[in-house]
Amino acid sequence: MDYLQLMQNRLSVRSYLDKEISKQDLTYILECARLSPSSLGLEPWKFLIFQNKKHKKEISQIANNQAHVQNCAAIIVVLARADFKDYFETKLKKRNLSQEEFQKRINTYKPFIGGMDLEQSFAYAKEQSYIASTNIINAAFNLNLGACIIGGFNQDKINQYLKLDTNKQRVSLIITLGYPSTDTKTNKARFDFNEVVEFKD
Repeated sequence: MDYLQLMQNRLSVRSYLDKEISKQDLTYILECARLSPSSLGLEPWKFLIFQNKKHKKEISQIANNQAHVQNCAAIIVVLARADFKDYFETKLKKRNLSQEEFQKRINTYKPFIGGMDLEQSFAYAKEQSYIASTNIINAAFNLNLGACIIGGFNQDKINQYLKLDTNKQRVSLIITLGYPSTDTKTNKARFDFNEVVEFKD
């Protein structure tokens, strides 16, 4: 599908058929997420997949009892990672940079990420996780699947439910996936192009 056409037609879906998503399609969606760009190539994210009814019900309760969280085919919980300081140099080495370029990036970026406290690190990681989340919902739509990004949930409860070390990982977003049960076509309510785009000389 042409990407602009995809963007014009994709909508959030909150009603799903009782139909499983194939492992092949889930893998495709998650591979699109894995390959997402991130600041400094840090990829400060992780994706947890839930498909059984027990987990979906429990997560829906934490997400303000939203029905589509319980009734979707799969839930992707997107985690933000704050431990990127620990693997920054190791990951940079894998890019096969010249020694000069490697050292230049260390000198430029290590003070930047090293100067963040824990909350700043999580805010930074969460921003990057949104990029991957966008690719998840667009990849799903490309497979004729519906998706909905969920930001309404109890942060402390979901972190506790997943038994996360919140000094290293915290939930960023929840994404529901499934086959739409109804016709999702509706008019998009977006600002006009000229209201949000300004070309500067």
